[in-house]
Amino acid sequence: MRQVEEVFREERGRLLAALARRFGDLDLAEEVTSEAIEAALTRWPVDGVPPNPGGWLMTTARRKAVDRLRRDQVYAAKLAVLQVEADRSAPQAAGDELPDERLQLFFTCAHPALAPEDRGALTLRCLAGLTTPEVARAFLVPTATMAKRIVRAKKKIREARIPFRVPGPDELPERLPGVLQVIYSVFTEGYAASSGPYLQRLDLAEEAIRLARILHRLLADAREVTGLLALMLLVHARRDARSDPDGKPVLLEDQDRSRWDHEMIAEGRDLVVTALADAGPYAVQAAINAVHDEAPDFASTDWPQIVQLYDVLLRLEPSPVIALNRAAAIAFRDGPAEGLALIDDLKSDPRLQDYYPYALARADLLRRLGRLPEAITAYEQAIAKAGSEPERAQARDQLAAVVQTARMETVYEAAGGAEGMQRLAAAWHERVMADEVVSHAFHGGAKPDHVERLATYWGEALGGPPAYTTTYGTEAEVQRRHAGNGEHDEMNRLAIACFDQAMTDADLTDSRLRQVLHDYFAWATFNTMYRHRTEDIDDDQAVTRWSWDGLQDAAES
Repeated sequence: MRQVEEVFREERGRLLAALARRFGDLDLAEEVTSEAIEAALTRWPVDGVPPNPGGWLMTTARRKAVDRLRRDQVYAAKLAVLQVEADRSAPQAAGDELPDERLQLFFTCAHPALAPEDRGALTLRCLAGLTTPEVARAFLVPTATMAKRIVRAKKKIREARIPFRVPGPDELPERLPGVLQVIYSVFTEGYAASSGPYLQRLDLAEEAIRLARILHRLLADAREVTGLLALMLLVHARRDARSDPDGKPVLLEDQDRSRWDHEMIAEGRDLVVTALADAGPYAVQAAINAVHDEAPDFASTDWPQIVQLYDVLLRLEPSPVIALNRAAAIAFRDGPAEGLALIDDLKSDPRLQDYYPYALARADLLRRLGRLPEAITAYEQAIAKAGSEPERAQARDQLAAVVQTARMETVYEAAGGAEGMQRLAAAWHERVMADEVVSHAFHGGAKPDHVERLATYWGEALGGPPAYTTTYGTEAEVQRRHAGNGEHDEMNRLAIACFDQAMTDADLTDSRLRQVLHDYFAWATFNTMYRHRTEDIDDDQAVTRWSWDGLQDAAES
């Protein structure tokens, strides 16, 4: 059955395009295409898939069309007249005519006589094979609204007698933007499926790239054709790293960049240089993705340049989705608070009300800011708006992580308890001993139980059990042991840098937790550990406690 589904996915668009051109009626072509597929579902499981599945479907569909026309002579005569008129208006075929009947249907669906919002919808329905609800999701409108658009577009094609042909050379430049938008819509559905069990529909994405390559060969001087092809290549190059073994989405910051298609990236980057000579929206989007793809790791991403490119793109093509992407880039450049403020400015736009990436981006920024109750609500909203199952799974996993963190009363628990403290202390000790300056603090040599002592001390300070006090002594003893070790700021800063690196080594990735741990260690470095003179240290001090909100009340310290 899977083989049959793959045949249908491959052949449906070709079949529909050829029949629409042959009979001049899109409704008839759709009906007999569906009937041919239904016949295949009945016959093929019994007889097996034929050697030429596409040919079998075409023959079956043509026979069904002829049978219908024989039964309805009035309808047949009407179609004949339309076909004659279409043939008369069609230009003579040239040697460089677009070599694919599906492209003829692309140009028909993108005809300027159709309403702009109907063109892409009709193409996704007819050529990409999406259901009406899937097309509705792609365009962020209700299913009923989309159904009316598709019916309206078909009626317009029939009543305006729009021919199923490729426009002549003089018409092509005016008609091209509509076709590019349609091709990109198909690619977008392939990049992130609007519904279903899979994150990506690689067949759609690769079909869109194939059609873009054909256009680029024929219109090599059209910069936006070049830009669109570059954009799709630079995005599609990351396809293998975009999902985990379970099919769940992998964020750009977590992707294994060695799995990216670097040959495809190189091709896309070369095309970007050409496209930016006369930059349009596709060329600028391609440039943004080139910046992402050029970064050796996420931390090296040139966010200032990306924000500048989004500024250009927003002027060329104002839209809430572009504004959302710009806000996300600003969050990485300037911090989550700045990004969230811009995202919240977009919340009243009706086009984003059911847009999953908006809900997910807002939830993520709330999480990064430590506003966990609000983040939980936002993740729940994202789950409700997710179109595909992988998107829902992604949002559920992130929600579960936030709920778990929110339930934890202490930083100690969030960092993994005793085992987490042990990993962190071991990682920090290794980093310190490898640093020529900071290791000076251990000029007398580290005690054998240093890592264990440090783990229990941090654990108690961060809300864990009083294991340090009961085993090793008081805070006063800690301060006396370290008094005078950090009399210059440079060593302190290096010690803090070692701690930040150690958090990564210990797999502590949650941004809120890392910030709290960083703040604690920085405070302890400059205040508790190294700055006191022995004579200034009071006896019987309790280990200083640190919570999610920072240093606890002095009376508790």
